[in-house]
Amino acid sequence: MRHFSTQFLFPISAFLIRGMLCLTALYFNSAYADWTELDKSDDVTYYWDKDSVKAVHVTRYAWTLADLPKSSQAPTGDDYQSLLTRWRVHCKTDMFIKISESYYDKPKGKGREVASLDDPEWRIGERPIRPGTYVAVLKKQLCSNPGT
Repeated sequence: MRHFSTQFLFPISAFLIRGMLCLTALYFNSAYADWTELDKSDDVTYYWDKDSVKAVHVTRYAWTLADLPKSSQAPTGDDYQSLLTRWRVHCKTDMFIKISESYYDKPKGKGREVASLDDPEWRIGERPIRPGTYVAVLKKQLCSNPGT
C-alpha cells in the first residue's frame, strides 16, 4: 500500500476544510432566508425574515432586507444594491435600535459584502418608531403576533 507524506495531505485537508466552509456560508447566506415583503415604494422594497425573530420579554430581534432597483453608495463608497439590517424593537415603548447592517453589491443580500456596520447592543441609541415608516410596519408584525 502506498503511503502519502504529510506534506501532500496538509494542502488537501486545508482545501477540503475551505470547501466545507464555503458550502456552509452558502447555506447560511441570506438568499436562503424566507423573506416576506414588508413595504414597497419606487425606490426600495423592504422584506423581513419571520424565522429570524427572537423574542426576549417585550423586545423582538429580527432581520430585514432592503432591495434597491439600482445601485446606491455604501458608507465605504462602494456600490450596493441590497442591505441586511438586524433590529431590536421594543414593543411597549415604540423604540428601536439598529444592531447591525451589511451592504451587498447584488439584490437579495447576494454577492459581495461591500460594507458592514455593527453597533454594540448596549450602546444608548434607541430611537422612536415614526408612524408610516417600514420600521412601524415591522414593529406591528413583530409585536402584534403572540407567536413571536
